[in-house]
Amino acid sequence: LPYANGPIHIGHMMEHIEADIYSRFQKMQGNECIFICADDTHGTPIMIAARNAGVTPEAWIEKSYHEHLKDFQGFSIGFDHYGSTNSLENKKLCELFYERMSVKKFVHKKPIEQLYCEHDKMFLPDRFVKGTCPKCGALDQYGDSCDVCGATYGPDELKNPGCSICGTKPVKKPSDHIFFKLNEFKKYLTEWLPAHTAPEISKKMLEWFNEDLRDWDISRDEPYFGFQIPGEDQEGHKKYFYVWVDAPMGYVSASEQYLKKQNRELSEFWGEQSKAEVYHFIGKDI
Repeated sequence: LPYANGPIHIGHMMEHIEADIYSRFQKMQGNECIFICADDTHGTPIMIAARNAGVTPEAWIEKSYHEHLKDFQGFSIGFDHYGSTNSLENKKLCELFYERMSVKKFVHKKPIEQLYCEHDKMFLPDRFVKGTCPKCGALDQYGDSCDVCGATYGPDELKNPGCSICGTKPVKKPSDHIFFKLNEFKKYLTEWLPAHTAPEISKKMLEWFNEDLRDWDISRDEPYFGFQIPGEDQEGHKKYFYVWVDAPMGYVSASEQYLKKQNRELSEFWGEQSKAEVYHFIGKDI
């Protein structure tokens, strides 16, 4: 799913042309093949891009959507449906999966310390913090990675950190975040990965399985552009699903959008009894 914070580039075109060739081949063979994609629309970079442009995130992603579609059409990419992760169908699916995870106790809360701007009265996501890279000393780098040396780090590791909105030096403040218990699925993933990925990929990924898999932080504090987590509005402070929760769900919700137009059910393709085959064409960097 192309991210809506910038234009389509050659990396996007590589995977979409590959997928288009595969889709056309299947259709020429007489097979039913539905070619689905969508814009990935949530997260902090979208919020920052919209803020810098002086528009709402909704207006920004609408503009990106039409620009992306125009480029794909210029290369004759033949989607059967091109949707958006900022949809009612996607919101409902995220809430459904979160409810199921909660019932089975696969999520839990724990406090973490985050950088907080006293001036703007907000917790600062990674890319709302700028400072000096702790690895190479490059100035004016975001709080998650350095554009100069490529190093990755946490925002609290930056030297001379400042709020990217007002420049105020942030303070550390605790906040309850929601975590997914990834280690509950360690055995399942140990068997699933070698059976579903290329040997060099599963071998690399399984290096992480020499120890317990870490809990995954699936929540973000406001301000954040995304879907609000149901029931999380304590003392007027809302929490949102991290973009990597709702982005993969976009494949399913985009399928649902298409199938609704055809008066067909989602379970026909994504249900437990479905005999459909699902193929993903994914960028090499992923």
